[in-house]
Parts: sequence; C-alpha cells; structure tokens
Amino acid sequence: MTSFNVTRSVPYSAEQVFAIARDVKHYRDFLPLVKRSIVSNFVTHEDGRETFDGELMIRYAKLGVEEIMTSHVTVDPSALTVRAVSDKGPVKHLVSEWKIVPAGEGRCDINFSLDYQLKSRTMQFLLSGMFDLAVRKIMTAFEDRARDLYGPASS
Repeated sequence: MTSFNVTRSVPYSAEQVFAIARDVKHYRDFLPLVKRSIVSNFVTHEDGRETFDGELMIRYAKLGVEEIMTSHVTVDPSALTVRAVSDKGPVKHLVSEWKIVPAGEGRCDINFSLDYQLKSRTMQFLLSGMFDLAVRKIMTAFEDRARDLYGPASS
C-alpha cells in the first residue's frame, strides 16, 4: 500500500476551505484530471455529519487513462473533515481525508492524507512516480478555487 500525507497553510479561513473540500459535486470545476463529479445517496445525520457516494471520472489523456472512482464520503462539519473510502473500480483499497485546521485570523492548514492500493500493479507503479506532483497540483487547485470564490487573500 502507498500512504501519503501533506499539509499546506493557506490564507483563507477554515470555513472557506472546508466549504470547498466538502463540495465534491463541483470537483470537476477545478481539480486537475477530474472530468466528472457526481454525488448520490446524500444523507444528513442527526449529529450534523453528511454521508454520500461520490463518483469521480479521472482522465489522463497522455497515458490513455480514464477511470471512474466511486467512494463513500463522510463529511463532519464539527471536525472539519471530509473522508472518502473505496474498494471499487481501479482501487483495491483507498482512504483519503481532508482535515482543515484553523491557524489564526483568516488562515488555515489543509491536511490531506491518502492510503491506497490499486488493483493493477502497473498502474500502482506508474502513479507512485507521479504522485507527489499530482498532490501538489491538487493542493494548488484548492488554493486557486478559494481565490476564485473568495477573492485574493488579504495580506
């Protein structure tokens, strides 16, 4: 299995960034390689958590890769976390989590962790070499999305 953790400090509030992380339906609008994002089976629980199935179509034309990733997602507003779990499609095992941590006036840290194993050893090998770059692009896309939604960060 491959595990990955990264943290980035951004000049936006935890609430602003959490709103982006929980909005899986709109990932197609800003995340690289995500061509379709669908949410189904949405449930709001009494404790405020939300659960749903999220489907992302990932396309990387240079490698001729097009895969549909389906995960069960749990959004916890009190913990500011978005956790996705899957064993469907191309993954044997996948657990990803966004955790947004307030870091002072108008700032937060984005913690992203991923633990995964693909069914294809070849794809596992190919992706492992590109993963660091892909995660950096995803984190940059989140920051760009915040700028698009909330304006430039204040100094």
